[in-house]
Amino acid sequence: MKKYFMLIVLLIGVLSCRIDKAGSYEMKVFNEIFDNLVEEMGALSSFEIPPPIPFLDNNNPIAYDTVGYDKKIVEIERKNRKMRDTTFVIAVFDTLFTCCNLNLDIEYIGKQLIEPDYTEALNSMNKQSIQSRPLDLSEIENRKRFILKYTSEFPEGFKIWERENYNFLFSGILRMSRIYFDKEKRVGLIYCSYACGRLCGEEVIICIRKINDKWAIDKTILLGVS
Repeated sequence: MKKYFMLIVLLIGVLSCRIDKAGSYEMKVFNEIFDNLVEEMGALSSFEIPPPIPFLDNNNPIAYDTVGYDKKIVEIERKNRKMRDTTFVIAVFDTLFTCCNLNLDIEYIGKQLIEPDYTEALNSMNKQSIQSRPLDLSEIENRKRFILKYTSEFPEGFKIWERENYNFLFSGILRMSRIYFDKEKRVGLIYCSYACGRLCGEEVIICIRKINDKWAIDKTILLGVS
């Protein structure tokens, strides 16, 4: 019995080392792409300049409110200048979750992935063997333009969007999956969703590729927007 016990302990130790090693590499990749991922999800977006508002006659534009439009542009540019030096706070889900229970349209995603390199990574998104793992925000290096906090540090439900109660600029909620690599770890896929308000947000598949020993975002596949 003692021999069996020691064997079980050794197996658990080896398995833990493998999990830690996989997690460390995954966080290394997240660190290399994280700035661009946040930009890609629109978490640091400035105020966008809208198109001019037309005056309509039978649903046909006949003129534009240029005076009102010019005032709107001045206001937006003023806010943009103010926001360039602003530090945003992003709420991040505490767990890197798995995609096997998300009911993703794998066929649609596959059609957007013209490069065959991603096929292996895409197929692994349905593997039950890949487990969720806690996200340690301390493993993501400090950034200049944003601060990361766990969603568990914020009020629950819709109260999280009561921005007037914060003494910081709250950007929104970021949720990320595990990274699904191919066997050679040349490419990877990540499911991400970002909510900037109660009815504002998007979900995407982030395609990443290793180029000259550095990971970079290769393509983004839009799955939904609200």
